[in-house]
Amino acid sequence: MASLALRDPEERADSFYRFSVKCDRLTNLKIAAAARKAGMSVNSFVQRHFETILDVAPASLAAQPARFDAPSFAKRHNVTIQAANLWLSLSTHARNGLVQRSLKDLAADVGVPRVELLIERLVAAGTIEIVAPSSGLRPAIYRVPGEGEASPQPSGESP
Repeated sequence: MASLALRDPEERADSFYRFSVKCDRLTNLKIAAAARKAGMSVNSFVQRHFETILDVAPASLAAQPARFDAPSFAKRHNVTIQAANLWLSLSTHARNGLVQRSLKDLAADVGVPRVELLIERLVAAGTIEIVAPSSGLRPAIYRVPGEGEASPQPSGESP
């Protein structure tokens, strides 16, 4: 019978490790409901979340200034301060200028119950662009050019 403690690092490389998660009944019910909503088993849902907890922070996070001045941004773009904070959230999570995030997560980032109107205001101000609308459980994809950058012109049109 082989030992479970493999001493050779090459033999251990493909090993899988199992973790247990403790939670109360209410959290368990919430996780089960979220898994059903996503069309996944609870184990797959928790595994998917587990795989993302050690992801590297978005590259654009380093590009952000040390302090975002929401009132100045709001004044420059003629939007509300909440919309400015939503833009900061989107730009912080963007990778290569694109971000896909649920409305619920965006609302939590900004601290408001709904963000649809704020998104409309940012689109109207030209600070974000909807690349792909939401469909079913898939959140919309937004393009977030850096502040001061113009949104790209559609092909075939001149500025």
